[in-house]
Amino acid sequence: MIDGDERFGGFRLFALFLAIGLIAFGYCWITVHQRSVGKLSASDLPGHSHAVITRWIDHGYVASHGLLWPVAGERIMYRSGTGGFMISGFIVEKIWIAMTGHYGWRLLALHNVLTSLVTSALLALLAYRFARRFGVDPFRATVLGVAAQMVWFTFPESLTAFWGLSEEAYFLPFAIGFLLVEERIADGRRTRWLTILQVLTVFAMTYVQYIVGTMFVASYVTTVLILRGERPPLKRLGLTLLLPWLCAFGIYGLQLNGARHERDRTGAKLVGSSFEYRSGLDGDAMFYGNHLDIAFGRDVVRAGRPDNPQFLFHWPWLFLCGAISVLVTLAAYVKERVPRVVIVALCVLAGTYLLHAAVFSQAVALHPYHFDLMLVTPLILALFAIVPSLAESGTGRTGLIVLLALFAATWLSMFQLRIYALCYPAPQPAAVLAAPSRGAGAR
Repeated sequence: MIDGDERFGGFRLFALFLAIGLIAFGYCWITVHQRSVGKLSASDLPGHSHAVITRWIDHGYVASHGLLWPVAGERIMYRSGTGGFMISGFIVEKIWIAMTGHYGWRLLALHNVLTSLVTSALLALLAYRFARRFGVDPFRATVLGVAAQMVWFTFPESLTAFWGLSEEAYFLPFAIGFLLVEERIADGRRTRWLTILQVLTVFAMTYVQYIVGTMFVASYVTTVLILRGERPPLKRLGLTLLLPWLCAFGIYGLQLNGARHERDRTGAKLVGSSFEYRSGLDGDAMFYGNHLDIAFGRDVVRAGRPDNPQFLFHWPWLFLCGAISVLVTLAAYVKERVPRVVIVALCVLAGTYLLHAAVFSQAVALHPYHFDLMLVTPLILALFAIVPSLAESGTGRTGLIVLLALFAATWLSMFQLRIYALCYPAPQPAAVLAAPSRGAGAR
């Protein structure tokens, strides 16, 4: 149990992790994120964001039904999402255009990367909280939080937020926020304001990505009802989960209803993938064979990328070590060495991905750049926070395990930056392109 006085330091700790994360952000911004406006405007993902945001600005957010209009100059609405993940970017751009009169390509990229930074700081705070529950002292718990934060922030699919923010990436800060509240109330300290905060996170995550949000709710309910320990009252589950979930779907339903009227009135197209297609139950074998291709059948997706595609969506050692860490955590929980709130968080995060991948396998197989970030989050939490804390508490709290975790996180973070740079290389100056390699004459 964490000391009650320490809990009031949550905002200060979050600010500390944000400040530390800004160092990594600055390093990335002047290295792998050094891209010109021309490079951004010529790329697909920034182009899609530009089309949506300028549509909302020119014609009105409400008049556009809050849905995505991803093709510039075309009356095509995308029905398979609420558009909620682009609202903050839209607000930022609207203010910027009002001030300067032009669209901010790098401003939106900055907004996207800062969103990833906030997510990484929230994950660091959650890692810190869990480490303290294992008896790790505050300084070392902070180190473990930073280790998890840096590995998550430099994960290649986190860095790609620079080009465009996905619904799944925008879902994660609300999911982690829900688990932070869950950790805080685990010792019987639930208050009205904490309940309201948890309700708001459920609404936000569902509205941002209604399918993943539904899987999160299902995973949470299943976990807390089946695991040993006190089961929450059904009334509380209905208040904190079902009510905001229904509200999010209600708003989405109003958006779709407005879009259908738009379609009938103007002939605009309302498009989106069917359930059969996303689940793979359409029987088409063009893109993937079975659920194992989620991990092993990624060549179809890599084939469309020009720059070193063999490195895309390829992180076997992090996956293997993270999966082993999850299994170690589960085994330790059976031996009553892991607090219930820790195993709940781990099972909910991993369960959200597993449920979604099981039901919508073709969507996950075709879009690993969205869903890998969901999978790696519980793996990083287990590998760089939970298992080191468990080992630290079992080795006399010498600090050696924490030190090794920090070294491993540093190496892995720089390794991931290199992988990202290979897959999203910066344009080379003409002088560099013309110059022969140092060993060319010898050959």
